[in-house]
Amino acid sequence: MFDKLNNLLILLCRAISTRKLYFNEHPKVKGLSTGFIKNLKEFCTETKLDTLFIGIIEGNLVFEGRNLVGPSIVGRQLVSFTEKLHCGGLSFSKETTDNEFNALLNLTIDLQHPVESIKEARDLLVSKDIYNIQIAHHYISPTGPMTREQKAAWHGQDTGDFLHSPTLIYQALFDAVAQAHGDIMHGNEIDVDNTRSVSEYMLHFTRTHFSDMMQHVHYPDYDTYTVGHSVRVAALAVFLASSFSWSEELLLSLGTAGLLHDVGKSMVPDEILYKPGKLDKEQFAVMMAHSRTGAEILMAQKNTSAIDIAAAWGHHIRHDGSGYPQQPSWAIRHPITSLLQICDAFEALTAARPYKPVLTPHMAFDIMLKDKGGFHPALLASFIATIGLYPPGTTVSMSDGSRGIVMTVGPKIDRPKVRITHSSSETELAPDDHYLVNLAAGEHKNLSVDKLLLAGMEV
Repeated sequence: MFDKLNNLLILLCRAISTRKLYFNEHPKVKGLSTGFIKNLKEFCTETKLDTLFIGIIEGNLVFEGRNLVGPSIVGRQLVSFTEKLHCGGLSFSKETTDNEFNALLNLTIDLQHPVESIKEARDLLVSKDIYNIQIAHHYISPTGPMTREQKAAWHGQDTGDFLHSPTLIYQALFDAVAQAHGDIMHGNEIDVDNTRSVSEYMLHFTRTHFSDMMQHVHYPDYDTYTVGHSVRVAALAVFLASSFSWSEELLLSLGTAGLLHDVGKSMVPDEILYKPGKLDKEQFAVMMAHSRTGAEILMAQKNTSAIDIAAAWGHHIRHDGSGYPQQPSWAIRHPITSLLQICDAFEALTAARPYKPVLTPHMAFDIMLKDKGGFHPALLASFIATIGLYPPGTTVSMSDGSRGIVMTVGPKIDRPKVRITHSSSETELAPDDHYLVNLAAGEHKNLSVDKLLLAGMEV
């Protein structure tokens, strides 16, 4: 049940963050809205609930006594919206319509200032013809005063343990980047502290669950170019740098800079940013300006660091000093900028795009190694050794017909450790029957990776 609830929350949070980027009738917004209503009805039917209630306690999302996720992990914009509504949670009836949910999404944009009371918030929903989405009072412990109406809404819920989920963590990263881009588009300040807190959680999670994170990084559903690209670049950079002897503070700065490095693209027109073909000279000039624009945007924000600004400015400057924007000959690049430039190029080469074919890591490495002067040689060598030909989190088919997920890179970049999830007869194995194969071990010398399986790629 909680897996399905996770998916429902992801749709809800993504719908809110995507609405901040696009107009109400945009296909991305409409698709997420339709998906949420469909999954809401299915969830209520399967759980025999007439209404799904998600409570908010001290910034945490709560369902049936379980603390689903903390404010620094996911749902920041949902929590902020409920704060403006002066409420302690939202309930969605299984009869909720597309029009009602779309009206709620519009309200997340239109409501600029908090209401004075929960009554005013409820009247506001009614004025927007929203009847099947209700709001609840703030939660008060059972020992405190609570009206019968409040108790009915909360069903005695209380906080519990965190529900750790790589899907939700990836959504948190996605949401933080989307919020930053949306804030700039609407003339608001970026919540840099929120981005930094999400980056901190990413840092700790990637140390033990990087392959789980990367499974979601590769999901094509999350690929909205700028936002998904920034999350993938940050995740790759933090994973690589974790193998260095860099300080915790520097790793945290790297993650934050990675998430914000393309914020200048929020000012690039959609017809250029999403053009399904080669840009002409004038369009490419506009696109190239995003680095300078991003640095200028971050310089005007509160709590940004010099590394944030340098990463936005310099992630398209090559190791030999060429590239864009043009920099003075005396300028010295920070290692973080050099590292992010490598991750940025690798992600762009291997990502699915309508205007180019998907490249395998092997193909990407070949292009990058042949690009003399393009990348910091030592960092590029470390990147290749750390990521390998089969990056952690990718799905591969094996020479014996079985299939699995790459867990870690081995001593040789083509001999990783793989968790087998499907037998040689392509039968899906139960989770308890999954087993680990170390291709670097002697007993598996006759077994190898046959194909790398990703959306848009099978090689």
